[in-house]
Amino acid sequence: MLTLLNVQDFLQKAIKGETQLSPNFLDKFIEDCHTSVRKQMKRSDEGWRLRMSGLGRPLCQQMLDKKGVQENMEYNAVLRFLFGDITEAILMLIMRQAGVNVIDAQKPCSLEIAGHTVLGTLDVIIEENGETKVWDIKSASDWAFKNKYAQGYEKLLEEDPFGYIMQGYLYSEASGYPFGGWIVVNKSSGEVLQVEVPSWRDDKAAYLKDAERRVKYLMNPHSNFVKGYTAQAETVKTKGKVVPTGNKLMPKECGFCGYRQHCWPKAVLHDKVTSRAKFPPKVWYTSLKSERV
Repeated sequence: MLTLLNVQDFLQKAIKGETQLSPNFLDKFIEDCHTSVRKQMKRSDEGWRLRMSGLGRPLCQQMLDKKGVQENMEYNAVLRFLFGDITEAILMLIMRQAGVNVIDAQKPCSLEIAGHTVLGTLDVIIEENGETKVWDIKSASDWAFKNKYAQGYEKLLEEDPFGYIMQGYLYSEASGYPFGGWIVVNKSSGEVLQVEVPSWRDDKAAYLKDAERRVKYLMNPHSNFVKGYTAQAETVKTKGKVVPTGNKLMPKECGFCGYRQHCWPKAVLHDKVTSRAKFPPKVWYTSLKSERV
């Protein structure tokens, strides 16, 4: 956890006015911000291709992307992406200034998998305590920071809809360095967390094998689109019994997907029918037959 300690120590000194910024590190930060703004504000239409950052995502998403189906995203998605990129650029500035031994950063890499080239850009390679590892930089919401990353690697293994673990192991294989894990910033509180892959875990081979399976499926011209998730029957507990409401809930994974309207064209965002809260949370229903219990 040397990297995290360096960052925390530097920020404590910054609060007291005891730090200075290197012009070179500041110039690199400005360059990273320029790159992010250009990328997010003027997205180039390069078409679909195999990417390490996306290979672990649900295959149904990747198939629709490959077919050229338009992804529907709300206007604020651009701001979310910008916030994430710039937060990560700030962390890189702080790590460099804090004396973290950054060997390389934003390094393009590639792998040959099942006869196809998979491209990627790893975040950072760091040497600490005599070990050199590749790390992924992430910015997270307060909920994800506390309920996902703060719970450690094992929690990420349980649920990884964005394919972050596979992404890390692909970067590891391409760079020749072990995958260290994630350095995460809480966008709400500013807290920083270093989530390490436990030294006793040996998951890399399994993820690389799964990556090969995915590449073969995606590049097979005869592979068909298959919806990856099924709607869930909504139930409510009343008088000691579990009773169906007649409604069907969109799978949680689909709620974050930009292709949800393609798979669930009749879906509606509605107050959760079974909630007793004064201001019920909004949820996606694929079928809404009853608006109250």
